[in-house]
Amino acid sequence: MNILICDDEEKNIYEIKEKVSNFMNKHGFDEKIDTFSSGLEAKEHCKENSYDIAFLDIEIGNVKGTEIAKILKDKNKHVIIFIITAYEKYLDDAMDLNVLRFLTKPINTKRLYSGLEKAISLIDHSIIDVYLKKDNSIVKIPANNIIYIEIVDRSTKIVTDKDIYISSHNIKYWKEKLTASFFYQVHTSYIINMKFITKYQRDIVELNNKYETPVAYRKRAEFRNYFLKYFTER
Repeated sequence: MNILICDDEEKNIYEIKEKVSNFMNKHGFDEKIDTFSSGLEAKEHCKENSYDIAFLDIEIGNVKGTEIAKILKDKNKHVIIFIITAYEKYLDDAMDLNVLRFLTKPINTKRLYSGLEKAISLIDHSIIDVYLKKDNSIVKIPANNIIYIEIVDRSTKIVTDKDIYISSHNIKYWKEKLTASFFYQVHTSYIINMKFITKYQRDIVELNNKYETPVAYRKRAEFRNYFLKYFTER
């Protein structure tokens, strides 16, 4: 999980980073945390990088945390934003960005952890259950178990590590639902779970030592970069 912390005071960065790391380790999540005490450096960095969770001081030098939040939202509309502030004059701007929670200094650990619990439930779809029909009954599967999704006629085929399901939802629905970083749409007809990749060539991805999905020509360069970045930062 990619996490950003921006604060112009190093002691606050250290405090938040330590508490977030403890929470993630306790709950079994791998995290990569980037920190910035310069608002200008953070702005430039965020134009090229995507995050799942961000902790933003409302004022980082001459840069407002809400400015950085807007950039983060452009890269990932599902990013969870925590604003650290005691300044009510910025609350309207923050609310427009659907900020999850406001934190005050010094950070209250209980409130921080409560916010992280909520954030995880919203963004990490590996722990969110998906309901599908099978033999006229409704079954519940963890999204983490989905290997890939494929358009078949006017339906979508959901291939998991244990079974195959047919859904009436289109590929756009699944793309919006499966926002965890390990899901990637390699083709207009395919969304894959990168955790199941067992072999990767320029135009083909093998999943779970069993399935092959094509990589669209126009997606090849983009996917190669994403693939390298994903497995390097795990």
